[in-house]
Amino acid sequence: MPDIIIFNCIAANNMNKNAGIFVGDNAATGWDSNNKVEDVINQVAGAANVFTAILTMLNDNDFIDTPIFDGDIEAGPGVQA
Repeated sequence: MPDIIIFNCIAANNMNKNAGIFVGDNAATGWDSNNKVEDVINQVAGAANVFTAILTMLNDNDFIDTPIFDGDIEAGPGVQA
């Protein structure tokens, strides 16, 4: 006998790039994600961090920003039962 799960809502605090929430029997095929991230200030860890007189500079002299050569073969459309 299959289990039955009943819920009233789905709450997502944060959705990142190429994220999804899927409910039920499904096959989410054909997803692809291409992006470029340039952090000017890297990760800050610890407690009571203070930044004063901040000057950030980013020199990005790309002719083509994020060239993508996506040669993979994507599967067909997803089928949901």
